[in-house]
Amino acid sequence: MDFRVYTLRDVITPLEPGLFKKVTGLTVKDFELLVSMGLFNSALMNDAVYKFKRYEDASLIYTGIDKHEGEGVGLYDTTLSAAEYQGRIFENVEKYAA
Repeated sequence: MDFRVYTLRDVITPLEPGLFKKVTGLTVKDFELLVSMGLFNSALMNDAVYKFKRYEDASLIYTGIDKHEGEGVGLYDTTLSAAEYQGRIFENVEKYAA
């Protein structure tokens, strides 16, 4: 299943806690403790996940794969609508093209 529209926190906690434990060795309880201690900066995490997905999309589109067109995008603890996500990509491209 593709969890692209869900936030990373949702994937870690209710959707795929077993996979998270297998990959990191941490339980959801461990993760929630780290979150409560302020280990994760939400703004920076959202930015990092956004940038990862943007570059992932660019590489997939380059190869002719665009199976997520028109879908929303989950970041770390928030989601963007398809229009917001496309608008942010365009906004960033314009900023760096100048």
